[in-house]
Amino acid sequence: CTHSARNALADDKDLQSNKNLKLKIKDLHSGYVNRQERSLDDLYDEIIEKGNTEYYGSVHVLRLRDLPIIIERFGPSARNYNVVNVVRHPVDLVWSGYGQFLDLFLYDINELYWTTGKVLRDGKEFCYQLARKYDLNLGEYNNLAFLGACAVLSSLKLDMDAYSKLDGIHNLNLKKTFKMEDLTKSEKSFSEFISQLCGDDFEASQDYIRAVFNEGVINKHKHDNKKLSPAKRYDQFSMWQKEAFEYFFDFNQLLTMYEKIGYDFSFLNNN
Repeated sequence: CTHSARNALADDKDLQSNKNLKLKIKDLHSGYVNRQERSLDDLYDEIIEKGNTEYYGSVHVLRLRDLPIIIERFGPSARNYNVVNVVRHPVDLVWSGYGQFLDLFLYDINELYWTTGKVLRDGKEFCYQLARKYDLNLGEYNNLAFLGACAVLSSLKLDMDAYSKLDGIHNLNLKKTFKMEDLTKSEKSFSEFISQLCGDDFEASQDYIRAVFNEGVINKHKHDNKKLSPAKRYDQFSMWQKEAFEYFFDFNQLLTMYEKIGYDFSFLNNN
């Protein structure tokens, strides 16, 4: 299984470390550019060349939003592909993204440029109002990293919109949506996830499932070790951070689609 826009084998625990990302930054940027520039079969030919095995997969090499564009450009695939959608509570995603940007913005100026563009595109006037209200310096490093993480909520909408377009596409088997919170806590949920990827008749061994869970946390972007519920995490946001989250959350119309998945947002101020 390969990981990230780099399409790199995910057997290295340091794959997403800052040291590794700095060394491979050109590969990462090239992956961003090429995500929609080849067919699924061509992409998986590249993955297959990395080693001989019974099953091949990728995590975030492509996003859901890429798939309809690829199919339209290159036509239906010759192989069958199982597609599983993995989601995360938007509050947790923003907090993790904030921690990631605190690291990335220091050396990945492409990410800094790209993410700042989203802030300006979707929330420039709001951010100026927020700055006046709370006497914020918008370009201050921590502030910009948090605003950037909120602006990335636009990507969730793109993926959700794409999900509805994938049903019925030839040789693309759209499977269920899984919550990341369930996959990392429930062996039963993770086992079902593996079966969805590998085929309904496939059942992972208990030894394999336990080995995965015994690995513990590999990639952790957030800058604290607090294990908080989304409601408690949100409660620890400052007032301006709460307003920023809610603005971008509402701007991208995420409430209804994420409530349908089973997430709770009753703690938000605007509810």
